[in-house]
Amino acid sequence: MVLLTGLFWVGDGSLYKKLYYVLFAAPALLGLILKPDQIKAFLHEPVILSFLALTAWVLISTSWTRANDDVTSLTKRPLYVFMLLTGCTLIALKSETLLLKTLRIAAGLGALAGLINVVLFLQNGTFGERLIGTGALRNPLLTSHVLGFLCTYWIAAWLSRNERHDWLPIVMAMPLLAALLATGSRTPLMGIALTSVWMLLMSRKRATTLVGTLLIAAGAVYLTRPEILLNRGTSYRPELWSDALRQAGQHLWFGAGYESKFIFNIPGIDYPLHDPHNVELAVLLELGLIGLCLWSLMYTFALLRCLRLRAQPHFQIASALLVYGLCAGLTEGGSFLARPNESWFLIWIPLALLCALSIRYRQSQA
Repeated sequence: MVLLTGLFWVGDGSLYKKLYYVLFAAPALLGLILKPDQIKAFLHEPVILSFLALTAWVLISTSWTRANDDVTSLTKRPLYVFMLLTGCTLIALKSETLLLKTLRIAAGLGALAGLINVVLFLQNGTFGERLIGTGALRNPLLTSHVLGFLCTYWIAAWLSRNERHDWLPIVMAMPLLAALLATGSRTPLMGIALTSVWMLLMSRKRATTLVGTLLIAAGAVYLTRPEILLNRGTSYRPELWSDALRQAGQHLWFGAGYESKFIFNIPGIDYPLHDPHNVELAVLLELGLIGLCLWSLMYTFALLRCLRLRAQPHFQIASALLVYGLCAGLTEGGSFLARPNESWFLIWIPLALLCALSIRYRQSQA
């Protein structure tokens, strides 16, 4: 619950990370020590196996990295993610209902936080300003990662037809969508739109309605207020990605090493950029084609699992969160294996949820 909602109310990012270590990572490690027989279940999950292979390559790459951080500090970061995978799985094996209920309550609190943030923004914001958010949220773009994750949850809950009150997910999604629009970030909107297309494979009838509604809304916005969609153009993304690919070609197979620093000089911008604004490009830059193949393998196993179990409402929701993060990461994100922060809502929390549900389902069928 703290992991999913803490960024809205914890004072700063450092405290948020410490709370994760104390309240989740340490108990997960203790749980694995007390129940070592559960390791066998973990090793039957292809997503976790591919993550472990990726981790091995990350650790190897630290031998040639250009990172500024201490190597010991870098090697801890995959452990933090593994404890997330472990903790979610241990909860699901004990009680899948508890895991899903916690996610739902957190999404409800997130909707309340979204409403509060919108009200505060309308009271205190000035014209042209973008919503940043309360607590440890640092800028509009990172805020939109969290809001987009929570909004996608409620959209997927409606699409999955697993609701006692059909109107509730729509009501919950509205303040989150309003807060998303207030951030001025187009990335989560693109992620939600592409996720809706993906959901045509998972829940065809309702997803068709949603996709049609989104197309009509986008057309109406374009005709009435085109500046909302076009006023920032492509934000120099093509030029940035072109320079990132050029630099990736200098160490194509092995990468520059985990957490290596890069400088991108883009014509038209009078200051250097350090983030490729694409998760997969960041993986390619740091870990090379070998790392990108392992990364792609992890997502391939995850998406195939979602498709295989698409009749299950819980997997429909998990797949929506996974695809949202994957799509949002196409235009944002560069820190793919960091300490707990906003990027976890795009990458590791969806993957952890899917792994937990997958292992629980496999054990129930054994």
